[in-house]
Amino acid sequence: MPLKDSITTATDKGYTFSTPVVLRSWGNDGQITAKVGYVIKHPEQKRVVLEKIWRTKGGVFDREKFIIRDAQDWIAIKATVERLWPQLTDASTEQEIHNAIDKLAKETQLLDILTEYPELLNQIPETVDILSLPMEQKDALMSLLKAGGVVAGKVIHQLAKQPIRDLEHFVKLLDGLKLSTINALITHINSRLAFIDIFEDRIHDDASYERRGADSIHNLLKANLWMLDRNYSILHDDTTLKRIIEEQWRKSPADDSELAKRPDFLCLTDAEDDEESQNRIIIIEIKRPSIKLTFEHINQIMHYRTILQGYSGKTIGEFKCYIISREISDDLKVNNLSKSGFTVMTYTDFISKARRFYAEYSKIIECERYAL
Repeated sequence: MPLKDSITTATDKGYTFSTPVVLRSWGNDGQITAKVGYVIKHPEQKRVVLEKIWRTKGGVFDREKFIIRDAQDWIAIKATVERLWPQLTDASTEQEIHNAIDKLAKETQLLDILTEYPELLNQIPETVDILSLPMEQKDALMSLLKAGGVVAGKVIHQLAKQPIRDLEHFVKLLDGLKLSTINALITHINSRLAFIDIFEDRIHDDASYERRGADSIHNLLKANLWMLDRNYSILHDDTTLKRIIEEQWRKSPADDSELAKRPDFLCLTDAEDDEESQNRIIIIEIKRPSIKLTFEHINQIMHYRTILQGYSGKTIGEFKCYIISREISDDLKVNNLSKSGFTVMTYTDFISKARRFYAEYSKIIECERYAL
């Protein structure tokens, strides 16, 4: 199907072109064409022009052109494709071509992911060609690396410590370390699921909301903040705003009753105390079960933010706040405050979320173990 009349192919100066042959078409959204250009009285200067025209997201058309100027160009292109993509040379059917493209895409993706693990690349000798691994081994390695996080991190860390002699040794190391890591992770995940059960029992005990004691809700959450977010690190715990300002920004604020207030937890998204992290504020407030969350509690946290920002001397780039209690007022339930950085939830809400995450994580890890 031809493109709209307003779309025409360009003519190179001095060349006359044959009628373009449509190699592939996407209706009115674009096409790939081939045409031959020649100079009258100089047939030796003829060229083949491949041109792609496509409709961009904005609705306008864009184009790219590739010119094969002579036999040397074609020989070089053919030789390069055969060297970099030998599977395509023997592909004669559409399915074989598709399989060759899919194989190259997977190998390219594997190499891209491997570059994210320089400690592993430095350990692999030049004689070890990962791309010559059997496809199932490459798929397993790529799945591991793409998973990232704890599993890939632990396995790669161990691989980087051990010399790799050949492909067979590499595969054995990978499988062995992956299995041992998965077994350790299953134990770790099960212990977290067990703690979630314990924490759930505690929230129904009103006495556990006292700040003191290892079994208090405050101290249990302090030691297990992963239940709320695995990336948070506690910077200040039950600390007055005055002391936070003194320690965080090295300033001495004047006496003010407002500065005697204590956020339950002030967190960072990482453990480093750098300039960028000081522009992030994550406040976590946990309330006694007798307290129903209202907009008054939202205003309280906003006041904390205003005070901290005023003394930091910088705009807070990221602000998040979690307010947790046993019950939420109706006016808060019907208002989505997430765009303002607020997450209002009950203890049951965030316990269920944590349990759901680790239960699904456990299933995935178990499947990985049985796949070995």
